[in-house]
Amino acid sequence: MKTEIYYFSGTGNSMYAAKQLQKRIPGSILKPIVKSLKNNIILTEAEVVGFVFPNFCLTIPIPLNIFLNKADLTGASYIFAVCTRGGSPSDAFDFMNMIIKKQNKKINAQININLPWNTPVGKDIHSGIITDEKKNHMELELQKKLDVISGHIIDKKEYIKKDDDITCKLPWFVKVINFLLSRKINYNLHDYMYQKIMEFYADDKCSGCGICEKVCLNKKIVIKNGRPLWDKGIKCFACFACINFCPVNSIQIKSNFLVKSYTEINPRYHHKSVTYKDIADQR
Repeated sequence: MKTEIYYFSGTGNSMYAAKQLQKRIPGSILKPIVKSLKNNIILTEAEVVGFVFPNFCLTIPIPLNIFLNKADLTGASYIFAVCTRGGSPSDAFDFMNMIIKKQNKKINAQININLPWNTPVGKDIHSGIITDEKKNHMELELQKKLDVISGHIIDKKEYIKKDDDITCKLPWFVKVINFLLSRKINYNLHDYMYQKIMEFYADDKCSGCGICEKVCLNKKIVIKNGRPLWDKGIKCFACFACINFCPVNSIQIKSNFLVKSYTEINPRYHHKSVTYKDIADQR
């Protein structure tokens, strides 16, 4: 049984999960989502097609949204999805189903996996999350959950488990906004926020090493005169790879009237088994 596992990862959590899942499914192959976006139409070639990706503002990441709207899934008889997250709730699977329903497809198996948070914008979001004890616990849970879902994938059985593992509670007003807005409108607002409102920059600690340019998955960052510049004409994938792989914690996000950024004081995170070269290879 041929199985394609498409993945997107900014700081390594989803890449690690995808590789661990591949080990459990005989004959499966990994395919980076970003590399597939070069095609006008993405034709999947396997009977079983899966997606491994991070939670992005309660839904799917920007590259996966582009992928699903370009993909021809007619050859797939079974679709699965694995969402990595910092413990917050997510509408990712519902949003995916809304897109692939146009091709008379649905997700047959799905699971959320909690891993260390990799978004350095908010205040105290890392508090108590990336201790060694918690990381070890998350690793054990990841392995258990992948054992479960891989068995269902191999047998092509339905597995739609209720999400009962939410550890990060959202403010009430975020829940209300998310409920009131349609998923499509809500997604467009998220996309707009990262393209127009969030502004990245490098502070005086920058050494001009060029790692940020290498890990930028949409080639938005270019090094000029030894400093990174973000091309406003290129879409940001909001993966935070540039921030989290910067070796001197130089890259920041500016605060403005809508977003209060704490990147200057927050720690950085990327999965210990994933290098910046691994992230860059997705291109």
